[in-house]
Amino acid sequence: MDSFLFASVYSFAFKNVWLDSLIILFAAYWEYVVPAVLLLYLWTPKSKRSELKSRAVIVGGAIFSAVIARFGFANLIRYFYPRERPFVFEGLDTLISQDPFEASFPSGHATFFMAIAVYLLLSGNKKLGWFMFASAILIGAARVGAAIHWPSDVIAGWILGAVVSWVIFKLSSRYIK
Repeated sequence: MDSFLFASVYSFAFKNVWLDSLIILFAAYWEYVVPAVLLLYLWTPKSKRSELKSRAVIVGGAIFSAVIARFGFANLIRYFYPRERPFVFEGLDTLISQDPFEASFPSGHATFFMAIAVYLLLSGNKKLGWFMFASAILIGAARVGAAIHWPSDVIAGWILGAVVSWVIFKLSSRYIK
């Protein structure tokens, strides 16, 4: 099933320059848009000091949960389950560069960005949360299209990021009011 889904998504690569450009944008560069949007959210000119403090706590919690999910749990899983990337396994060209020796499962990008999205949604910030959720979906799908990840890598990353973020949100909501 993983190979079939991968082949279905990868079949769009190298067919159209505009579609390749979109895949490259979301797979390699959208990760820089996300922090810029978070910074804009923090320093909106009309924010009151108390609102700025509240926003900083929320963004800090989202980033903390993303770091724990990605660099803690995802790396631990990668250590014990070092899965080859699809471009290595299948001998395919990629649309973006990637270390062929780095483990593929779970997707660190999917884990990180879904953790941010879920934390923001749980904190009640719907607009920013849904933007981050859409970003996590687009980044994950594009990384499959670029031949960097298997679909199950991305799905597992989304689940891992969501679960870790939910746990951290629940634990932190007891102490931060």
